[in-house]
Amino acid sequence: TVSAELESDLDTDTEEIDKDSPLKGFNIGAALSLGFGSETFESSPIGFTGAISTPFGFNLGTLKYNVSLAGGIYNTKTKDINDMDKDLTMSFIGLGGNLTLLEFVFAEGHVGILGDGFGLRGFSGVSLERILKKGLNLPINILLGSELFYGTEAAGENNSAGWLSLGARIDYNF
Repeated sequence: TVSAELESDLDTDTEEIDKDSPLKGFNIGAALSLGFGSETFESSPIGFTGAISTPFGFNLGTLKYNVSLAGGIYNTKTKDINDMDKDLTMSFIGLGGNLTLLEFVFAEGHVGILGDGFGLRGFSGVSLERILKKGLNLPINILLGSELFYGTEAAGENNSAGWLSLGARIDYNF
């Protein structure tokens, strides 16, 4: 029973340290985004999306909502007015949130700037948190799914564009 008391003390100390951490509840993620399905671009947009999820939010039964920020950069080719291929780099920055159902189904949406105008970004798929965090006690989560982008001036002035992409993201939980 002495070892049980020591274990109990160690668990209590660890919990106290976790509670005092200023980053508790935050996580940061990085995703590779491989685009497809756009008529606007000569090549599919390929890029990187980063996300920061906060502990600020609420629960509705088994549905959990948290405020998050997302940003990314995506490269593609488009035609210019002389019908020549032109490299195009678009960035996105947005504020929104994510919903998680039963620590498995994940959906995230952000409103912000894509390219030179207003933009939207959505990501949905499955979360492996139940396996990685709860089952294996790892501080990471892997999300697999698809992203949707739309911008009012994503491909230049007065040229709205949107695309779909496959995404695989790894999150680190603080």
